[in-house]
Amino acid sequence: MPMTMLNKELLAVAISVAAGCRPCTTYHLAKVREAGASEEAIENVVTSAIYVRTSATEGMHRHALGLEPEQKGCGCASPQPVEELIALGASLAVNCAENVARHLAAAKALNVPQEELDEVFALAKFIRAQAVKHTEMQFGTTAPTTMENCCC
Repeated sequence: MPMTMLNKELLAVAISVAAGCRPCTTYHLAKVREAGASEEAIENVVTSAIYVRTSATEGMHRHALGLEPEQKGCGCASPQPVEELIALGASLAVNCAENVARHLAAAKALNVPQEELDEVFALAKFIRAQAVKHTEMQFGTTAPTTMENCCC
């Protein structure tokens, strides 16, 4: 069974915030309110996304300095499937493999159907691509297309 529009928009807000995309966040905040979200639900989703984003940044900081990773994760583990999906989406948005693994395992342990996991992945992929497009638009037609001496 597909996610409700409300849950999908809560997820989209979390992904947009975690990805750091203001246009996407603005758009999905309007949509989530149209879908009937309370201000408390929106605040909780935004807070979870910020926790995930902060955890990912701290994890990269430790990795770059050759320090052992912390095992605490982002701190937004939940027994509620929708909250785990929101944390998973935010983790995908910031490309945090450790938190993706944690929240994916937790969602599966809560018997979240594969169809819903696929929806989270697709939405995160779409919003990340939109975030990149919004940023690239600032470069106009002179956006760099290659990076020499890069591993990617």
